[in-house]
Amino acid sequence: MKKLKHCVLFMLFALLFQTGFAQTNTAINWQKFLSRNDMVYNSLSTKWEEGIFTGNGLLGAMLYMKDSNALRLEVGRTDVTDDRPGSPIFEKARLPIGHFELRPEGKILKNSARLDLWNAEASGTIVTDKGTISWRTLTLSQSNVIVFETNVSAGEAKFQWQFYPEVSISSRTKYRGIPEGYSANPPAVRANTGAVEYSKQPMLAGGDYTTAWVANQRANSRIYFLSVAINRKQSAATQAVQLVSKAAKDNLQQLINVHRQWWHSYYPHSFISLPDARMESFYWIQQYKLASGTRAGKPALDLMGPWFRDTPWPAYWFNLNIQLTYSPLYAANRLNLAGGLVKLIDNGKANLSKNVPAAYQYNALALGRTGAADLFSPVKVTGANDAGVAEADLEMGNLTWCLYYYWLQYRYTMDESIKARLFPLLKGSINYYLDVMVKEEDGKWHLPRTYSPEYPGGITRDCNYDLSLLRWGCQTLLAINPKDELAMKWKDVLTNITPYPKDENGLRIGRDVPFGQSHRHYSHLLMIYPLYTMNWDQPESRQLITQSLTHWHSFKGALQGYSFTGGASMYAMMGNGDKALAYLNQLFDQFIKPNTLYLESGPVIETPLAAATSIQELLLQSWGDKIRVFPAVPAAWTDLSFENLRAEGAFLISAVRKDGETKWVRIKSLAGEPCIIQPGINGKVLVKGKAQLKDLGNGLYSVQLKKNEEVVLCKNEAALLLKAGAVSQDGRNNYWGNKN
Repeated sequence: MKKLKHCVLFMLFALLFQTGFAQTNTAINWQKFLSRNDMVYNSLSTKWEEGIFTGNGLLGAMLYMKDSNALRLEVGRTDVTDDRPGSPIFEKARLPIGHFELRPEGKILKNSARLDLWNAEASGTIVTDKGTISWRTLTLSQSNVIVFETNVSAGEAKFQWQFYPEVSISSRTKYRGIPEGYSANPPAVRANTGAVEYSKQPMLAGGDYTTAWVANQRANSRIYFLSVAINRKQSAATQAVQLVSKAAKDNLQQLINVHRQWWHSYYPHSFISLPDARMESFYWIQQYKLASGTRAGKPALDLMGPWFRDTPWPAYWFNLNIQLTYSPLYAANRLNLAGGLVKLIDNGKANLSKNVPAAYQYNALALGRTGAADLFSPVKVTGANDAGVAEADLEMGNLTWCLYYYWLQYRYTMDESIKARLFPLLKGSINYYLDVMVKEEDGKWHLPRTYSPEYPGGITRDCNYDLSLLRWGCQTLLAINPKDELAMKWKDVLTNITPYPKDENGLRIGRDVPFGQSHRHYSHLLMIYPLYTMNWDQPESRQLITQSLTHWHSFKGALQGYSFTGGASMYAMMGNGDKALAYLNQLFDQFIKPNTLYLESGPVIETPLAAATSIQELLLQSWGDKIRVFPAVPAAWTDLSFENLRAEGAFLISAVRKDGETKWVRIKSLAGEPCIIQPGINGKVLVKGKAQLKDLGNGLYSVQLKKNEEVVLCKNEAALLLKAGAVSQDGRNNYWGNKN
């Protein structure tokens, strides 16, 4: 009997490797898996931040209650921005469009809804004292059309459907007042072309944006097709009308099938399953949110994506927000979406030199705090006395920080064309530092007065925000081109730049400013995260890292959502999964809304997305030319599974953890780069595949893989029978949504 058992196991292992490990070690029923992570609403409320949303990377809708007896469908489009000369938060701001209202004949007694992640559509039921209205809505993936379908009982056959345009003005005015000389665009004009109705919104800068809609009436249903088009030179009405007219004539089921095909191919680019139901569901809603908010070839995500709400933040913010927004896309293996940030920078590079003072425009580039898609946002650091200059004008490092994520786009793809485009941009941003720094009597290079983002009174010489970015930039430029004519200068900076200012409490804001009050931003800690130039692999840095992180969070008053994502990521880097998880749970408990969005006066999309990054970092990290598998797993998470997370060097990593032990790790090389990995497998590591494995000690291994080769590292052969798939959970499925 024992021999027979061994024979069967041998045959199973042989079959595994004959048919291909990648196929046989996966057991993911995507529809079933994602259904446990859907958002479910026992009732919709009147709050935007509790609504249900759809989008296709440009056009989107947020559904919630207008009042106790009407449903509100808020329409948004990311590129509906003003285009007048002037401020990015007024004359070039995101503009509101308007909303549709569905008002039943009867009094609403009950309403419910569900967001189906797998099919990227929302549905629900309204029960009134006269009947029922069942609805579903989706934003078509391959066409800029929103579908809203209703099925009604006889008593609700004559429900009302109405569009209400918003005043076309920057919503910043509702928070900061109306600047002198600034006014709203002219009122919208209502019209129709046959059965198609539309609302045309003229813009003072030229052209208009138009919302169009048409209904297909059937026996017990109405199907609305909605669209928004924008044209900055002439009317967009014709385009909007044509879009909805065509959709209304097409076969609806075929439109939905095409829509679903896109989403069904999107999700499997990577997979994560967690034993924490709230955390897993949150993670997958962020994956849905990202693809709803941006796509390849579509505008870069701003602070609200295609889901407009009144906000004091109707522009791009470059001193943390856009960076955190894009951070989860790299490990998630969704680099086509991440390309939106690269494209934004490439398209706006003509203005980057205009953002520095005239004396430095010959060689330097910069990017201020806020801007529109053209990236015109001046910075005024001169190296002289900057007394009287606004704090925002002294944020010198924002472009360099944005270029860190441009660098990640290269590192996760190893696409040489990306590196070639990055190099002159990064060189220009570092040139600005070189232009204004001075060597003082101590023989060290020092920076003039710059500003550490968000810190009150944070104007200081030798600002840690800038010192960290300058160091990272010089290191990266040397890595790209060690023979450049400025290579000796970059080396000199790295050798002779002043040390990071610190005191008995840890890292300071800068030379002139200690860290002494609550601060939501981790601008003074960028060298720890996300740059990792000061990290846990450096024993000499550990005390300073711990001291600085503890001191930062010892001041509670100003901490906001991304204070906790930053803390979670730093603890993950330290290998402290329990502390990282505690920070994420504080974030969820205190700040994240029922639909996983986040507000600070208005929508700021980056914080939930940064939390998705922190979750990834519990499972996989790849900074410092080393891949770490399960580097910071919380003690309670004994079973974990992920597939095709991406690491720097263009590796796809899959792994399974069972009963608190890593059972196997699969590595696939997409570029043939050197691979050093810490698989987290206890004891001797077995190798399945042709690649050579070299034991480097301390749990580290070197693996030589050619392009498109893969290898499996495992604890034993029996471990290979475990498949990557959904892990068991003790918590509640469908955690997110409104359960009231």
